[in-house]
Amino acid sequence: MKKYIFYIIFLILLNSCKGNDNKISNSYPLTIERFDKFFYESTPNDLFDLKKTYPFLFPEQYDNKVWISRLNDSVQKEIYSEVNRIFSNLDNEKTEIQSFYNNFIFYFPKYELPRLITLISDVEYENRVILADSLLLIGLDNYLGSEHPFYSTMPKYISDNLIPRMIISDIAEEYAYYVIPRANFYTFLEKIIFYGKVLYFKDIMLPKLEDRHKIGYSKLNMDWARKNEHYVWTYFVEKQLLFSSENKLITRFINNAPFSKFYLSIDNESPGMIGRFIGWEIVRSYMKSNNTSFIEMILMNPIDIYNKSKYKPQK
Repeated sequence: MKKYIFYIIFLILLNSCKGNDNKISNSYPLTIERFDKFFYESTPNDLFDLKKTYPFLFPEQYDNKVWISRLNDSVQKEIYSEVNRIFSNLDNEKTEIQSFYNNFIFYFPKYELPRLITLISDVEYENRVILADSLLLIGLDNYLGSEHPFYSTMPKYISDNLIPRMIISDIAEEYAYYVIPRANFYTFLEKIIFYGKVLYFKDIMLPKLEDRHKIGYSKLNMDWARKNEHYVWTYFVEKQLLFSSENKLITRFINNAPFSKFYLSIDNESPGMIGRFIGWEIVRSYMKSNNTSFIEMILMNPIDIYNKSKYKPQK
């Protein structure tokens, strides 16, 4: 139980206050608070000051014995040692995050920047980054490199994205979910266009990031998606999937998975999330074909985007 204390905190913050409005603020220069360092390089005598500075990371129902035990736990020490080795500093990440916020605040000037805090989340890779009200939490133990021994028992399609390069992509994704409404989220077409908006959000906010890192693909998977875009789209049309509300389509073509499920021989060659890729291309086609602002587009009905997109992938 003690091992998962910070993971529990992650989940508490994940579900708190995401919808709050923020006020105008200029929170510069950007500061990243290394709670992982502060905590694991502390002594029991430092806990009082840490708890005063980070009360939201020390739930009242746990007394100091829990935190002292965590400080002395050999597994926790090993995780922190590896985090500190890979992220002795966050200079590159800080530059990217600063650039992201410059772009974000250009479009959303009333947004107040949160406190950016890094910590260790017991490799809770499904919630690597959490945006909750005035906090942005980054679990650095989820970005140690795809071949790291900590990830040796994980499926490759998951460990491939546990790399430092994905930190900024994951941060941007949290903000995309924060600003893009999920209205009209019923049919398969509406769902893939929602995720297309999320990925186009990254196009705008992270123009220098490779496409494959925006969606979380290997180079091989990115090449497959581009090469087979016409055939995937044809399959969706011919199988009459676009206006279906069948929930199985989410697991087959939208959720992160080792491959997409066409129930054909190509399945094992295909990447997961191919529906997101198609939605992305529809949104990109729409923005090329229409004089619509980025903000107007993310608020649009997905069906209107599709109807005006002129989307027609080439063989």
